[in-house]
Order: sequence, then structure tokens, then C-alpha cells
Amino acid sequence: MTKILLLLFLINFSVFAKVLNVGVVLEHHSESSKVTLEILKEELSKNFAGTEFTPQISEIFYLTDHNIQEGVNKLNANSKIDSIFILTCAPLEDIKNLKSDKFYSVPLGFGNKAKNISKNINYIYSNLNLNELLSPFKNLSGINEIDVLISNMDENNLKALEKKTDLAGIKVNIMRSSKENLFKASNRGVPSFLIDFNDDLDSYAYSGLTLNKELRKRLRAASLNYMFFKTKRDMGQIIEVNEPRKDIFVNSPVASKIGLYPNLIFLQEISHLNESRLQNPKLSLKTAVDRALNENLDLLRVKQNVFTSYYSSKVANSKRLPQLTANMNYNALDDRSPTFMQGAATNSVTSYLQLSQVIFSDQINASVFIEKLALDSSRKAYEQEKLNTIYYVASTYVNILQLNAQLKIQMSNYSLLRETLDVAKINYDVGAGGLQDVYRLESDVASALSNISNVKGELRSQEIYLNDLLNYSQDNRYSYENIDDIAPYFLLSNNLGKNFTFGSEKSKKIENFLVRETLSNSNALQQLDNTIKGKEREYTSNSRERYIPTVKAFGNYNKNNIVTPWGKNSNRNFPDEYWEAGVGVSLPIISGGEIHYNAEKIKSELKSLEYNKLSLTNNLTKEVLQIYTELLTNYVQSYTTQISSDVAKKNLDIVKNLYAEGSISITDFLSAQNNALSQELNHVIENFNLINSTLKLENLYGKSSIILTDPEKQYLLLKLQKEIEN
Repeated sequence: MTKILLLLFLINFSVFAKVLNVGVVLEHHSESSKVTLEILKEELSKNFAGTEFTPQISEIFYLTDHNIQEGVNKLNANSKIDSIFILTCAPLEDIKNLKSDKFYSVPLGFGNKAKNISKNINYIYSNLNLNELLSPFKNLSGINEIDVLISNMDENNLKALEKKTDLAGIKVNIMRSSKENLFKASNRGVPSFLIDFNDDLDSYAYSGLTLNKELRKRLRAASLNYMFFKTKRDMGQIIEVNEPRKDIFVNSPVASKIGLYPNLIFLQEISHLNESRLQNPKLSLKTAVDRALNENLDLLRVKQNVFTSYYSSKVANSKRLPQLTANMNYNALDDRSPTFMQGAATNSVTSYLQLSQVIFSDQINASVFIEKLALDSSRKAYEQEKLNTIYYVASTYVNILQLNAQLKIQMSNYSLLRETLDVAKINYDVGAGGLQDVYRLESDVASALSNISNVKGELRSQEIYLNDLLNYSQDNRYSYENIDDIAPYFLLSNNLGKNFTFGSEKSKKIENFLVRETLSNSNALQQLDNTIKGKEREYTSNSRERYIPTVKAFGNYNKNNIVTPWGKNSNRNFPDEYWEAGVGVSLPIISGGEIHYNAEKIKSELKSLEYNKLSLTNNLTKEVLQIYTELLTNYVQSYTTQISSDVAKKNLDIVKNLYAEGSISITDFLSAQNNALSQELNHVIENFNLINSTLKLENLYGKSSIILTDPEKQYLLLKLQKEIEN
């Protein structure tokens, strides 16, 4: 019965509650303005709970060219509008033509408004201690001027604040915030410090205050005073709230532009180091691999070796083809020569064309066979270099993803420590905590910054290496896929992991499958086999050299007296042209033992190559089994570290609140924080270790799932499944 009465009461209350139409003046339509509207809705709902009123935002005026008064006039013209919230950068003197029957709130002010204002206006502001806010700039060398840009402050307050601000040796210029003024500061090479609720301007400033929490505080106060106004309670007209928290951001792109990057001492004073918001070109793993396969310089070099081997085999084979040569000889005879006595001229020129053809030569046949094996080995070397290039690119890409994940965790850890440091300072100020907590947290904040710097340095190093692999400019920067995007590429990690059981028959079958397929696909083994075959053919040719002759046919066409003989006897008649042909056979009988010792040398080389093959086979087997074990270990670690990380984060949330309440010591908090950081990093590392071990295994196996087609992937999985089920 009680529940029914309560339900009826709520229904009656909702039926008879009076709707208050709220108008809002906002900056241009953006993500920032959406967030502001959501916060205002929440605060209005909370503060009017339990009253007879239900406020709802019914009309919004978005500014163009800062036309605030036009927005106020438009909302004033709507008789249904009960209140107007001016949530923009507008000092109070810019707002006129206010209606006495409406509530107005200007909650985003800085600097006091001395003169009296109408009773239906609520103005919320805070004063600013720029000497404290700008103190970190004293630690920057080479700076002698700062532009401070503030919204919602009238000219008199701006001038008064500039007079009160004193940074030794640094000129402070204070002005209204605007994109134009921020650009002017950057173009002059002067750092800017922005204090503005419109965070769309943040990316143009060198540094400034992060006012997200301050915005909620101001809108809560504005909503509360609106409720007081409607319920006839004392409404605060001019309300001063506490100064904004010293929550400072610095923008790396602006710092780079003006050549004033913050040092570590400065960084310890800031809460957020913002990287460029400009979207770098997207580089997917598949795109990176495709680029490397076409442009990697080492791969292109090995590919060129294939062409060299191809032409070498052609050169060897060309010795079997007919050879045509042109010959010309000049002869000078002494008068005492027998040939001269027989009537030959003192000076003569003879010439002939010779056509020759090797009919049989075992040495040439062996050379052609060996060169063809060398060509095949060059192709195998190219295939292996392709696999290596894919591995280098993919592993570097995965390392970059891992470092990005680590950087995100380290940045989150830094923000947590900064936030906790603020709590510790507040606790110390009110006597609820000791100075030792502040010092310890300041030390941890410095360590967190150092960790961020280390990760960024390693990240840049990996990006430079990736650009080198892709034959791109070393300065190129990219945005990357995430681990969920690239996980489907890797067949073996998931399928082998699912079938994992220590010491089971299934695991042994998988091991046998991997070893057999690796040995079958190994380019290195196939190259070694080609070398052995070449040596065996060389040995056979050497053994035949004493027994099988080289046979060569030739034919000469002689054309003499192209130049008429001169000197003595030159007036005689000489035969001008004639043919001659023959067959030459050569067979070495004694060569000083060269054939025998060469045979012994080749046999020794063959024995060495057999040992190399056995060693390579054993090494491949060992590496496959080791990496398979590593993959399975990483698979388990990826699962268990996920559990540890989730639990540690839940524990940190509890401990963080307990420390803020003063229920536990700083030691307990830092212990939980370090544990959460460690567990989260371990999980990220193990996740990517799983992919890296898969890449190693695929490189050994001789197939990369990144470049396999869908039918090829399906065939590979079917082979694996068939092996497991047999």
C-alpha cells in the first residue's frame, strides 16, 4: 500500500511540476559546447530536485563573431524563456537590455564587478593569483616575456591584474583571450598562458589552465542560485568562488613552433603535456608491409641478386652455343725465312672468320647446372629476405603499438600522481596530512615524468627504424592501428593457444607439425641443398675429366689479301680465299695430380656441407620448439595478467578514495598505485609479447599470415586441424 501511495505521489508531482524553459548563449557548435550543455543539464536537474520546478533547456543561441547581445535579445524575445545562462567569454559590461522578469546568470567570470547590478542577475567569478600560476616560467631559460590571455574579465580588471603581477625579469602582458591574440604571441615567439573556459582555444596556446573541473563548479553554483531565485530564497548576485586549481597544460606543437620546449623542472609543475591534435596519416600494418615489400632497400638489393644470378646462368649456357669470330693477322718476313724462300711476300695481311661449336664438354654442362642451382638459391634467398622484412616491419610496428600503450598508461599514472599531490597539498594546508606526503609524491611525479620521457625516446627510435625499413623520410610520423585491429592477422597465436595443454598428445602433434613444416619450408635448408647438389655435380665433372674428352668442331673461311702484299715477292700470285674445317678433341692425361687433389678437396667440402645441414636442421627444430613454448607461455601470461591488472585497478580506486578521506597513509596509496601500474604494464607487455612470438614462429615456419590470402589461410588452418585430429 505504501508503495502505491508513493507512486501516486510521484505521478501527481510530475504532472503538476512547473516546467522552466532555459535559454543558453554558447560559443560556436563544437564538442566543447556539447559537454558544457550536458554539465548544465545535470546540475539543473540535481539542484531543482525536490522542488516544484523542472528546468529544461529549450533554446540555444550559438555565437558567430562574438555577437553576445544579439543572442541575449533573441532569447529575451521568447516569452516562454524563464532564464538565460550566458556561457561564453563575456565580461558583464557587454551584456545589456536585460528583462526584469527573467533570471540571468553569467557564471564564467574572472575579476570582481564593483558596481551594483540588477537583482535578477547572478555573476560568478574568481580572482587570479598570476604570480603563483606563472611561477613555473621562472624555471625556463631564455624567456623574457609572457602573454596572458583571460576570458570574462573587463578592461579595468585586466589592467589592475597586470599591475599586481610581478615575475622577476619577465614582462607579463595581460589581454582578452582570442585566437588572434594567441596567433600573435606564437608569431612573435612569445609563450602564451590561456585562462579560458572555451577549451577549443587550448590547442593554440603555449600553456594555460585546464578548467574542466572549474566549469562544473561554476555551473553548479549558477544552477543553485537559479533554484534560490525561483524558490524565493536568498540568491547570490555577485559570488566569488575559490581560485581555479593550478592544473596547467603545455602544448608540444606550440612549444616546438616557438622553439621553447619545457625542461624537466618546468614539467614537474604542469599536469598535462598535450601532443599534437593534428591527425598524422594513418599507417596500417598491411600498408606498412606492402610498402616494405616494394621499397625496402635491403630487399631490393637481394632481388637484384636474383637478376644477377639469372644472367650468370645465361652466360654459362651461352658457351654451348655456336661462336663466330673475325680474325686478322699482319705478317712480316725476314729475307732469310724459309717461307720467304718459298715465295712469300715480305709484308702481308691474312684474315678469316671462324665458326666453332662445342659438341660436348662435361665441364660446361656442370657449370650450367651449378649456375641454375645458384639461380634457385638466389630466389630462395629473396623469399627469405621477404619473410625477414615482413618480420622486421611487423615486429617494429607491434613494438610501436606496445610503446604507445605504455605511454598512455604512464601518462595516466602521471595524472593520478599529480591529482593525488594536489590532495596531499590540500590535506597539509588544512592540517590533515604531513609535509612528508607532499615531498614523497613530488618525488614520484618526477619519476613518472622520467618514465614518460624514456618511453617517448624509445618510441621515436622505433619510428625512425620503421621509416628506414619503409624507405621513408626519417621525420615521418603516423597514427597506427590498435591491437584489436591487427590481432586477426595472426592465425597461429590464437589457434595454437586454444589447443594448448602442457605435455598433452595434442601439443606433441602440434610440435611435430611445426617442425616438419618448418623444415619443409625452410629457404635456408633449400639453399644448402642446392649448394650440396652443386658440389656433387662438380665432383662428378672432376672425376670424368680424365676419361671424357671435350669435343669441339670448327670451320674457317679464310679471306686473304684484303690488303695487297708489299715488299719483296709482293708481285706473286697468292690464293685469296679458301675453306677449312675440323674437329678438336682434348683429354688431359697427366695434370700433375690436380684432378686427384681437387676431387679430395670437393669431397671434404661435401662432408662439411652435410654437417652444416645437420646443424641447421637441429637449430631450426630447437628454435621452433623454443618459440612455440614461448608463444604458449605468453598466451597464458596474457590471460593471467589481464586478471591481475583488473584487480589491481579496482584496488587502486578503493585506496585512492580512502587516501582522499584520510583513512590510510601515503605509503598504502603508493603501494597500490605502483602495483596497479606494474600489473597494467605487465599485461600490455605480455599481450604484445604474444604477437611478437607469433611473428618469430611464422618467420621460422616460412609463411606470413599478413600476406596470405583467405584461401591460403583456410588451407593452413585445415592442415593444422587435420594434424591435431589424426
